[in-house]
Amino acid sequence: MAERTCITTGQTLSPHRLIRFVAAPDGYAVADLAGRLPGRGAWVTATEEAIRTAEKRGHFKRALGCGLQSDDQTISAVAAQLRARVLSVAGLARRAGILLGGSGKLLAEGHCVGLLAADDASPRETEKLRSKLAVEWVVRNFSAAELGQICGRDTIAFVGIKASTAPGAGKLSDILHQEIKRLDGFYSAVGCNDLADGCIT
Repeated sequence: MAERTCITTGQTLSPHRLIRFVAAPDGYAVADLAGRLPGRGAWVTATEEAIRTAEKRGHFKRALGCGLQSDDQTISAVAAQLRARVLSVAGLARRAGILLGGSGKLLAEGHCVGLLAADDASPRETEKLRSKLAVEWVVRNFSAAELGQICGRDTIAFVGIKASTAPGAGKLSDILHQEIKRLDGFYSAVGCNDLADGCIT
């Protein structure tokens, strides 16, 4: 998909780093995370700050002819929807065989592209897995119960995305990482301080 320009910052970015908004029938601007709703779209960098600024400075009204019903409610809804999208894509990755749960399985695998650590997981264990698995990115924005849900367990502390050359598997891994990065703009303070390079590296 072609790059789009953020109405807040003026930056031209890939769509997976932005959130599309459209004018809804009720007269308010609403988020269109899948990018499929009809009508003219306005693109905003995927952060809480960018959405608040767009509303405060009237960018939504200029671009779409209407503003948000409530910036707080919109941001909460976007964050919840992004979180659900990440968990959904992670579930697909598990069914595709590229997502593994549990530190034992991950160490046996030997290398992973990404690591999802529960927000209450041991920082020392997280760093150990990060180093031994040579992962490209780490995120700590999910609870052990949410990660367990992906793997069909009550709770789990670590989930890894393994490298794969199978058709479509690499694309699925990329989509998961992209959705996590979009969510990070709304949950950037959750658990990030335990890792030197933040949630996503």
